[in-house]
Amino acid sequence: MKRAVFFFGVLTLLTLGLIFLYEAQAGEPKVLIPDPKWDFGFTPGGSVVSHHYLIKNLGTDTLKIESVRPG
Repeated sequence: MKRAVFFFGVLTLLTLGLIFLYEAQAGEPKVLIPDPKWDFGFTPGGSVVSHHYLIKNLGTDTLKIESVRPG
């Protein structure tokens, strides 16, 4: 009897933990950048080039872009 109660308690805690973990991840932002790399090819020195990137949030929470580093 004590084993059954212990087993049920452990099973309940694991289930609640998994539910909490799933709910925590469901509300997170998820970024999608379809084409993360862009090659400008040969550019003469001193020229200014630019490219626009499409950034999409697949998650349900607000996506905050706090810094950008050129690669």
